[in-house]
Amino acid sequence: MAGVILGVTLSVLTSGGLQVWAMPEMTFSDIKPTDWHAGYVMTLSSMDVVRGYSDSTFKPNEIISKAEFIVLAVKARHDDIMPASGEHWAMNYMRKAEALGAIGPGEAAVMKMNASITREEAARILVGTAGEEGLEQPADPLTVFSDMEDVKEANRPYVHQAVAQGWLSGYPGGEFRPANEVTRAEASVMLTKSLGDGAMSRVEEMKAAAARYMETQEAEAEKLRESILETALELQGIPYRRGGSTPAGFDCSGFVTYVLEQHGISLPRSSAAMYRATERISMDELEPGDLVFFQGYQSGPSHVGIYVGNNEFIHAPSSGRTVSFDQVDDPSYWGPRQYGAARIL
Repeated sequence: MAGVILGVTLSVLTSGGLQVWAMPEMTFSDIKPTDWHAGYVMTLSSMDVVRGYSDSTFKPNEIISKAEFIVLAVKARHDDIMPASGEHWAMNYMRKAEALGAIGPGEAAVMKMNASITREEAARILVGTAGEEGLEQPADPLTVFSDMEDVKEANRPYVHQAVAQGWLSGYPGGEFRPANEVTRAEASVMLTKSLGDGAMSRVEEMKAAAARYMETQEAEAEKLRESILETALELQGIPYRRGGSTPAGFDCSGFVTYVLEQHGISLPRSSAAMYRATERISMDELEPGDLVFFQGYQSGPSHVGIYVGNNEFIHAPSSGRTVSFDQVDDPSYWGPRQYGAARIL
């Protein structure tokens, strides 16, 4: 799993007396700070336990192999081990796992390295690589799930221990689902939890930082929405001009692109291309600053405006008119021609 390591430095910036929490630099292009697994992946990455791929992705939803999971479990708790040469790169980690009892005697030599790992196998490896030191004995003699009979008998003590430690859990319906494959994101969560309070404290720090970051982002987005609407309202009365995209005259998409460009937002020039390039939302989700699209003189989204609230939008309507307001659901024209809505912030 050679690749780029994810940075985890948290910082606090000040802007006009306001604390702005900056999230860690997300070197993994497919993980966002607010993803449910981000804190766990970042914690393991800061320990150099997990790494990404050469294309800067982590691929959190891909199934993890037995060899990969064992390597991570051994790296997380034991001194790093040199990759093997002349045989499978993970073989030295496999031998260490075998010595720890995380896999059976001789299993390293016959295991299908690239086969996916199941939840019950992951439980055994986590418990085996952790060793007895620091493990609390479960209070109950048996962990009961509705599908406990599906757990291989040899793996039941490990499943019991891993669940008792809080490293794995069951599903809302009371099942453990022992044969389910494990994704890279799920593996990161299991491994981090198995490392104890120190690692979990780090995860909580990351989650709190993400929450603060999102609050700041939402506040900034709200200010930007208000500023966009102010700009749009200032342009009321400017005449419609086909192909126009300046205050000398606007067509519908020229009006929208001009307003947004004043705030550093670039969108394609045509209504149809604009629709394809933006995040679609339902008409019920409209908030001021969102875009509304209509089907006019041709099929598809051929007209666009900026929603201002109270079921109104502002736009450059048509020849002979000026930038003005209309009702989104006007039954005489715009209502029947609604095509969709999009969010840009």
